[in-house]
Amino acid sequence: MSLIEMMVVVVIVAMCALWGMHSWRSYQQALKLEQHAQRLRLYLYGVQTGANNYNRSALLWVMSGKGGCVGTGQRAADCKAAGSKVFTVDDPEIELLDFSDNATGFYGLRNSAMPGHLTLKNAAGSLRIVLSARGRLRICSENQPLLGIASCQ
Repeated sequence: MSLIEMMVVVVIVAMCALWGMHSWRSYQQALKLEQHAQRLRLYLYGVQTGANNYNRSALLWVMSGKGGCVGTGQRAADCKAAGSKVFTVDDPEIELLDFSDNATGFYGLRNSAMPGHLTLKNAAGSLRIVLSARGRLRICSENQPLLGIASCQ
């Protein structure tokens, strides 16, 4: 092999390595976003269960932005003062972006809810957690499918 052939091989290997690192980083960001969305959905299931078990209303409040939080009951001054009964976005790359401003929450024994949505976003994309009027919680991707999560329709 000549020196030129070796340099071409090294350039091709370097390009493949850079492409692989970029793909790996994108996959990691998408995975973190999906895990936060799943955690938020589980938190909302817990709030829904509590509202159903004790036949009470549980209205949600949201503090959006990076390090944002979602809670029920009395709205706290900030996420740190809210205590342990809130969902907090603990990754600095993920932000709680959008919240439907109506009185979204869960109501009593009939498993009913005021419909609304929450949106989590990072560099990989954005995921929306949708709450239907019948209390169904689902996750969908806003722009293109992300890690097998279907697009919102």
